[in-house]
This record gives sequence, structure tokens and C-alpha cells, in this order.
Amino acid sequence: MDIVSILALNTAWLEWGGTSLIAALVFIETGFLLGLIVPGGETLLFTAGLLTGVRTLNLPVLALIGVLIVAAVAGDLTGYWIGYKLGDRLRKQPDTVLFKRRYLDQSNAFYQKHPNWALLVGRFLPIIRTFNPLLAASSGLPWPRFLLLTATGCVAYISVLVLAGYWLGQQFPQVGQYVEYIFLGVVLLVIGTLVVQRLRKTDTLP
Repeated sequence: MDIVSILALNTAWLEWGGTSLIAALVFIETGFLLGLIVPGGETLLFTAGLLTGVRTLNLPVLALIGVLIVAAVAGDLTGYWIGYKLGDRLRKQPDTVLFKRRYLDQSNAFYQKHPNWALLVGRFLPIIRTFNPLLAASSGLPWPRFLLLTATGCVAYISVLVLAGYWLGQQFPQVGQYVEYIFLGVVLLVIGTLVVQRLRKTDTLP
């Protein structure tokens, strides 16, 4: 039995398990810096919308968007709290699996030039969105203003990607026949990205 057949045995878990898993990943991407080691938030959100459009995820699309917005905002507030606790120590942290100074420096340069835009549109930029909450807190941005800006960015980010996938699923419902392949593709994309990052880290790739 091949892996696609195994996935096809039962797709009912996608209704709640899939939604919960995607919401959890959206949360920890910024709440615990997971976005630095497991990229693909855009892919997961688009796929969630697609599966809702073809009725694999039996959840109204607006409810799905609401759940994911709450998860994204909660993740950002958690990241903000971590940044607040770390303060200036954030810029002195050594490199770890979850934290890379060069990523922090890149994000900080963007944040310093465009602090408001970094929070509003930074959600669409993988590295920027991961560090935004930390940088906002360490820079002294009041949390009510941070909440307003980041919530606005989260609404736009989640809505655009989920609705794009939902629209595709509605226009081409036959895509639902290949749901197992879609999820397998997402898994392979994430694993492939991790492998490439690891090879680059060891200087095997340019």
C-alpha cells in the first residue's frame, strides 16, 4: 500500500484535526519563532482555504478565517511578551536552532525604516513576520498600538490567502479528488525546505 492510499483511508481527521493543526502552526510561527525552521505559512493557509472550498474541511470559510486570525494575533501577542521580557538582551542572544542573528538584523533594518508598515504588511514576509512582535516590544512600542497594527495585518494576511484557496476550490471542485496529494505535497515542500536550509548551513549548497 503506497503512502497516498494510506492517506486516503480516512480524511475525516482533516475536518477538525487539520483546522486545529493549521491554527497551531499559525500561532507558534510567531509565538515561538517556528517560522524560522518550518516555513510555509502561506502554503498552509492557501491549502486550508482550498480544502474548505471543496468541502474537505467542513467549516464555513468565515469561521475558518476567524479561527486563524485569533491564532495569528495570539501568536503575535506571545511573541511581543517574549520580546518585552528579553528587552535589549534580544540583540545579544547567540545563534540557536530557533534564533539567527542575521535574520534579526535583517528584520530590524526593515522595522526601523518602516515600523508601521512592518506590522501591517510584514505578515506577508516570512522572516519579518516572525521577528516583528519581538522587535516591536523591545523598541518600546505600546502594546495597544501593537495590537491594533498587528491585528490589521493578520486580518489582511489570513483573509487574502484563505479566500484565494477557497475561491480556487469553489471554481474547481474536482480538486477535492486529489486532497491526499495536496497534503502530501505540502509535507514534502516543508521537508524539502528544511533539507535545503540544512545543506546550506553545512555549506553543501551555495
